[in-house]
Amino acid sequence: MVSGYDRRRFLLGSATVGAGVAAASVVTQSAQAVPAPNGAMRKILTNNVGYDLAGPKRAIIAAGQKPNGGFQLLDADTGAVVHHGQLRAAGAVTDWGEETYWVADFSTVAQAGKYVVAVESDRSAPFMIEDVALERYTLSHVTHYFKGSRSSGQFDKFDHDLPIANTGKRFDAHGGWYDATGDFGKHFTQLSNLSYFNTLSIPLTAWTLFGAHRQLTSRADANFTQLETWLLDEAMHGADYLTRVHTPGGSFYSSVSQPGPPKIPTNRSLSTAQVDYREGGGVAIAALAIASTYDVSGDYRNNDYLAAAEDAFGYLEANNQHLTNDGKENILDDYNALLAATELFRTTGKSAYKSSADARAGRLIERLVSWKAYRDYWRADDADRPFFHPSDAGLPVMSLLAYAGITTGATHTRVLRAVRRSLEFELAVSSEVTNPFGYARQLVQDKDGKRYSGFFFPHNVTPRTNDQWWQGENARIASLATAARAAARYFPGDHAFSTALRKYATNQLNWILGTNPFDVCMLDGSGHGNPQYIWLGSWQFLPYGGGIVNGITGQNDDGSGILWNHGYATTGKDDDWRWLEQWLPHASWYMYAVSIGADDAPRPATNTPRK
Repeated sequence: MVSGYDRRRFLLGSATVGAGVAAASVVTQSAQAVPAPNGAMRKILTNNVGYDLAGPKRAIIAAGQKPNGGFQLLDADTGAVVHHGQLRAAGAVTDWGEETYWVADFSTVAQAGKYVVAVESDRSAPFMIEDVALERYTLSHVTHYFKGSRSSGQFDKFDHDLPIANTGKRFDAHGGWYDATGDFGKHFTQLSNLSYFNTLSIPLTAWTLFGAHRQLTSRADANFTQLETWLLDEAMHGADYLTRVHTPGGSFYSSVSQPGPPKIPTNRSLSTAQVDYREGGGVAIAALAIASTYDVSGDYRNNDYLAAAEDAFGYLEANNQHLTNDGKENILDDYNALLAATELFRTTGKSAYKSSADARAGRLIERLVSWKAYRDYWRADDADRPFFHPSDAGLPVMSLLAYAGITTGATHTRVLRAVRRSLEFELAVSSEVTNPFGYARQLVQDKDGKRYSGFFFPHNVTPRTNDQWWQGENARIASLATAARAAARYFPGDHAFSTALRKYATNQLNWILGTNPFDVCMLDGSGHGNPQYIWLGSWQFLPYGGGIVNGITGQNDDGSGILWNHGYATTGKDDDWRWLEQWLPHASWYMYAVSIGADDAPRPATNTPRK
């Protein structure tokens, strides 16, 4: 069993399996379900923050039997009835327990205000309906989560002259962000020794910060002025770290490890393993290429960012395959390299980058395959293994949308057709079973080759028996929300499809913000029921406001069932982190999705940074 302190070092292949233990985590509970008049328990589940004025708006009612009289939307201050509607039966979810769900849809309400949903004598917690509600009430927190997660103080001071593991040499690797609540290390990726599940950390955060800044500036809303300043400042902080750990003539050094307990700065060391495309090299190159286009910079000059990006790209084009864990490129290499080549071409105009992007995009599009009733899912390998991912499932579509911005004519049409086919699969697999919350389901394959669809990431997917790496999937669903929102604007002539994409995206954000069976808002500092991470009976690993915890999981090895925070006191396993630890990718993808917005406003196809 791996301790919560060292789990990431273990997954990176650099830690010894220990016998760490953890105490049960304590969760600040929201208002409990109350008995309905008929004696059944009832919960009214809403987005704890609010709903966009022009977007879909739904509450989910969990009850033993259908309540009488429909639902009402009340002004939270006066109690006045603003809207009345009937509840739509949504049914029970197989293997999620005995709850039955009904949907209260109030999407037609277009009056800004503070509201509660009422069902008979029960009331939900209050929430806002407002234009750009999530931008206004959550992006400030999320942006400052990254600032709070910066490597700082004595840790950062030590990182200026960091030992290189097993060499006796030292290196300046200061800057960047700590990986997670209990991990003061700084990583490009996790799961480096696996082929299909590299989860991206620091490079992803830098790239999404630039992406969010592009989106907000393109919307030309004066209300975003300070957010834009904060996002760009933080994005440049990320670009500085990526440049600092770039090795001339190579790619990037992979990680700064922080063993413990105790967490002592002098125990830190740098791994000089060169990352490949799938381990974050591609996204790092894309972020640096974007950084070079601004008329401001961080510790480096803009041309330093571009030089590092071009140097790393040249190295990986020649060496990527032999850097991979299995000697074969797969879908992760394709979409990461596509992002890198696209941003380099957009920045430099060099034809070599366009040629590379064309080849990678063609290879990626050819990965759309079908199996039985499942049409147009991404294949991860050279056959038909489904691509599914614990945190970055939206990246194939996002890479193609970036590429679409540098294409025209038949190529542009082909790219958007592939995007549509992929997202139609996502909509279909999520609606093939009873799914009241609209949670993004997935087609998966376990370690034995068994293939099936389900809600949550399987526990038994990796071939190694002692590193069953599964956790809550808030990054995964937020990445798909990002992809759906970004894609919706490319199909203005198909109202039904673009509306379905925006609804799908909203469902994922609602889940994170409280519309889930456990009535918990997983964004710290917003809503109610914010979870707290307790380790060995201590709350020493404090959450940051604006951070998002890992989230809800499946209960069983195959990902079936549903589970929230059955901690050490119940299981005897140090699994609390699987639900309750904050992690960079969750906030990164959430921020990007929210910055795109929920409306139909046109955006520049290339999202050119504002000079």
